[in-house]
Amino acid sequence: MIKMGSNLDKKHKFVICDPELCIGCKACMKACSKEAYKRGKLAKPRLDVIKMTNGVMPNQCRQCDDAPCALVCPSAALRNENGYVEVYERLCIGCALCVNACPYGAIHLDSLEIPSNGSNLDEMDVCGDGFMSVAIKCDICDGRDEGSACVEVCPKGALVMLDPITNEHKYGKKLKDGQNMSNFISKILNCPPPQIIIAQKEKPPKETLEAQQGEADA
Repeated sequence: MIKMGSNLDKKHKFVICDPELCIGCKACMKACSKEAYKRGKLAKPRLDVIKMTNGVMPNQCRQCDDAPCALVCPSAALRNENGYVEVYERLCIGCALCVNACPYGAIHLDSLEIPSNGSNLDEMDVCGDGFMSVAIKCDICDGRDEGSACVEVCPKGALVMLDPITNEHKYGKKLKDGQNMSNFISKILNCPPPQIIIAQKEKPPKETLEAQQGEADA
């Protein structure tokens, strides 16, 4: 885990969760699997919701600048080229050296069985004997403009994609308390609290609501 208040001096984007907001619903894991499938990758979540002594939170790759996983990979399947560490599944030989090298336990091996279009991902089990194992880890959804899929779907806005260089962080649509998230980011990056403005949804006028209710009753 990242220690609060430690100066990470990060140069790459990474996704992290505020454990005080996480409810352990695993919506992030489901969204991650589907987004990976859309990109032609193994339809498995790149993060794992874990239990802790004081709650739950997803654990995923922190996109280390020195990337120890990439340094030990004998087949150059792990590369830090586009501002994040990515797995080239076709090059992975399943040696698990990266699994042992990761300081966050954020890499695991899974069987290479990419489902066909139309498959039911909820009922699918892609693990099986005789299939080649490949490394699975977060790649922040290839730098998706709207932020990682997990960040987008979190019902509590607990996940955030941090950009330590530009400070253009990506927040979840359901985030309600900008001040608390700002303080959380300040502790993680050891920086001044960023300003987070959350757009408030305007309630329709009372007359509009009454008219809609009248139409529904008609």
